[in-house]
Amino acid sequence: MENSNSDWICPSCGAANHGRFCVNCGHEMPETVVTPEPVVASAAAEEAAATQPQPEPAAQPVYEQPQPVYTQPQESGIKAGLGLAIACLACGVMSINMAFCYGFGWPFSIAGLILAGKARAAGHTTKMVPAGRICSIVGLVLSIIVTLIWVVVLIAAIANS
Repeated sequence: MENSNSDWICPSCGAANHGRFCVNCGHEMPETVVTPEPVVASAAAEEAAATQPQPEPAAQPVYEQPQPVYTQPQESGIKAGLGLAIACLACGVMSINMAFCYGFGWPFSIAGLILAGKARAAGHTTKMVPAGRICSIVGLVLSIIVTLIWVVVLIAAIANS
């Protein structure tokens, strides 16, 4: 007997099948096949079946591809604003150095103070931000002092000539 073409009842779910696997649950056809018995319908049984609501056939389970959930990675306290903190510290150090070059450290001081505020707002937690802020303030004060000294020297030079 060839099992792949005969009708059989699935032992797992009880569904009638024609083929090697159950159409309802996917169970493989067993070696011993239970064939469904033919049903002789009477006229009264047909009328009763017509008046009763018919149950809907069991739907096949539908495989849905899982949708990936992408989230933005959360930055840790050290990585958040790290570039801003480094730039703040670099501008603070440059403002001190440039303060002694005719007092031209004030642009770096202002940039360092702005970057310090942005790095702190981004949540950077290392000590680079306060160090850059302090260096920027010191560079700004030195720039003002050196500029005032140069103004006094120029006025004195003009007055003596």
